[in-house]
Amino acid sequence: MTISSAAQLMFKWTIACVANALGLAWWAKVCSEDPQLIYWVGPFVRRTQLERHLLLFLKDLQLEGAQDVTAQRLRCRCWEPLTYSLSGP
Repeated sequence: MTISSAAQLMFKWTIACVANALGLAWWAKVCSEDPQLIYWVGPFVRRTQLERHLLLFLKDLQLEGAQDVTAQRLRCRCWEPLTYSLSGP
């Protein structure tokens, strides 16, 4: 019996959400100066998963022209919005 890819994805997401609720999930807090935004990338169960997705995310930001981008990797519980502006709406 095989599990469909949708079911596998749902299972992985559930595990990541549980890890987040317990404060064990890996997140990246990505800050850019122009535009002045903070992005949260996660949750991930393994740091290697975070690193793989973060690399793609940072490449996308670079292509969009974001300036002075920094990324901080954290193992924590995150309930903040996934993106928010530091300079207002």
